[in-house]
Amino acid sequence: MDEKLEKVNFLGQYLAASRSEDQIYEMAMIISRDVLGYDHCVFRKVEGHELISKSWYGFPREAASMPIKIGEGVIGQSALTGNSTVVMDTTLDPRFLAGMDNCRSELCVPIKYNGKVIAAINVESDVPAFFSETDISILETLASLMASALETNRLRGELSSAEKFSFLGKMASSILHDIRNDINQLNICSDFLRKPNLTSERTLMVADLVKQASDGIFTLIEDMFEYVNTGESKLNLQPENISELIGSIAEKTRTYNDGSVEIKEDLDNNITVDIDKRRFRRVLLNLFNNALEAMPDGGILAVSSRLTPAGSLEIKVSDTGVGIEEDKITQIWEPFYTHGKKHGTGLGMAIIRKIMDEHGFSIDVESVKNRGATFTIRIPKESVHDKTA
Repeated sequence: MDEKLEKVNFLGQYLAASRSEDQIYEMAMIISRDVLGYDHCVFRKVEGHELISKSWYGFPREAASMPIKIGEGVIGQSALTGNSTVVMDTTLDPRFLAGMDNCRSELCVPIKYNGKVIAAINVESDVPAFFSETDISILETLASLMASALETNRLRGELSSAEKFSFLGKMASSILHDIRNDINQLNICSDFLRKPNLTSERTLMVADLVKQASDGIFTLIEDMFEYVNTGESKLNLQPENISELIGSIAEKTRTYNDGSVEIKEDLDNNITVDIDKRRFRRVLLNLFNNALEAMPDGGILAVSSRLTPAGSLEIKVSDTGVGIEEDKITQIWEPFYTHGKKHGTGLGMAIIRKIMDEHGFSIDVESVKNRGATFTIRIPKESVHDKTA
């Protein structure tokens, strides 16, 4: 008896850590068979007015998978009443539904949570009067453990779904808010262009505003697709000259910078790295844009790339801007968190972390409030090629 209880207790510990309904039924089947020594078994879940098979042993598939109505057969009666039922001789009980010709005794136990039957266990033996009062008690204990595990698993699933819906709602709200602002800007520009006697200077100003709004919408859409990408598309890894890539980003940044931010480059020209160029470019663009936004009154944006003694590559992007408070450092990687920014979805840093993880690279940040921030990308030596070596 002690050995049987020990196995049932082990089952309870396992079920507490189970992450799926199938795992719960499968392990309960293994343990109960070992403890009770039955010949046939089926676990059925209540779905509407029927008991649907989830796991079985010793039955042919056609018999085990046949749905049974609540109140039908011995197991259906247990599900209906919420009470355990034992049949000492199946040949004398008209409720018995034969799944196997040689079955002579049957034990059915409901699985209940908060008084409601959510599933049922049916075990059978080829020996008459096989199941004892101890067996009934053990199976009821097992059913209780299963009930807690199944309900915990269900609630975990509901919580996960609620979090996903909350996430999607927050994403939609953030993106639609910014897209609406950009569309309003386009409408204003359209009205402005209808005015008579527009000077060329005013026309160029409106053209710049139109481009800003369209760029804003495009960036928002790119952010959304990049973040919700499930990772099913493979990285297109190719060796790329890292200084040329960084240099192109720096030059592009200079074109739309008003001159208040000085961009300094200190790059190793002999390094190539195995990267997905499009996605890695996105990382650099986001870092450069964040640096500019952190320096509304101007400053210095410095970018460098250097090999470490161990052969890995470090890329640093620094600014002399507003910095990040120490208690906010970890939050910047969370989706929708914006730090001192007037625009954007708050997905930029989350996208950076996602792309780095996909590549197997790392990124961290050091910052002092009102003295700027430095982001460091670390690329392992396996992905780095030095032309001078």
